Amino acid sequence: MGKVKTNAMRILENNKIEYEEIEYDLGGEFKSAVDAGKKSHVDLNIMYKTIATISKENEIIIYLLRSYDSIDMKKAAKVAGVKSISILPTKNLKAKVGYQRGETTPLAMKKDYPVFIDDSAKDLDKMIVSGGKCGVSLKLNPFDLAKAVNGKFENIRQ
Repeated sequence: MGKVKTNAMRILENNKIEYEEIEYDLGGEFKSAVDAGKKSHVDLNIMYKTIATISKENEIIIYLLRSYDSIDMKKAAKVAGVKSISILPTKNLKAKVGYQRGETTPLAMKKDYPVFIDDSAKDLDKMIVSGGKCGVSLKLNPFDLAKAVNGKFENIRQ
């Protein structure tokens, strides 16, 4: 593995889950998961972004979606069993989930929030998610990730 060791990596290692670390230079500010995927020269079909949301009931819910897909807020709220959700404001990310924009990973958050992985990942051998630090991604089996975060596969894309 590389020089960086994140809490997300520690969780995977503690659960004996194999992963590959991908490091890349963002060349400045984080723009999007698509941008990160292009800079790390990976297939965007396996690059997933982590979306932190908050429900009307003030619950944090985490969703993973292909880098170029858009979340369907109604589908996403329904699978989580809440009336509605909105994107957690960037200014609240660090305080609520423990990560800033561009480094948010479903692994090693401040609490064990519900995690929903778009069902497009079920057909993949490997998917790529943030490693918990800008410029670091993790490539792993989607079912292993689901096991590590107690995640559920659901159709949440538009």
